[in-house]
Amino acid sequence: MKIFIGCSSSNEISDEYKIVTKYLAEQLSKDNDLVFGCTNRGLMGICYGEFIKNNRKIIGICYEMYKDDLKDLTLSEVIMVKTLEDSSKTLEEEADILILLPGAFGTLSEFINMLEHKRTNLHNKEMIVFNINGFYDDLINMFNKINQKVSNKYDFNKLCKVFDTVDEITNFIQSKKSSK
Repeated sequence: MKIFIGCSSSNEISDEYKIVTKYLAEQLSKDNDLVFGCTNRGLMGICYGEFIKNNRKIIGICYEMYKDDLKDLTLSEVIMVKTLEDSSKTLEEEADILILLPGAFGTLSEFINMLEHKRTNLHNKEMIVFNINGFYDDLINMFNKINQKVSNKYDFNKLCKVFDTVDEITNFIQSKKSSK
């Protein structure tokens, strides 16, 4: 399977997220390929390193303004995009499963775009939020509030799976592979 991992590209992110991300990437890179945003920094860099170590196919989706980041990467394929909308659409098209790890505005922006695309049936990919140490608790509560107070057409729990452990994620992905 091709897995998109959306996550922080900042080296300043807390070590608690780096450790768990490394373990997740070690597990996923055994028999999956990576779709990601073309940097070797932060959690993205950790994921990239593990998939490289296991000689997996890596598809990079790169904003033109970040093309200099490509010089430090070995990729199976590079797809250049101009806008966030182009990036989200391409990531959705290239990946079989979409996973969200801790990140900042760019990570959330891509995720929200993909979430709305799923809600409006522009894609039907599995979406996973890896809620490492409760990182996304407040966001999940906000999504649930939107569903309760704005419209029940925004049921986050029907659009995404939220997992707290690596084993939950790897078991879920394995079950999806088995059902194909």
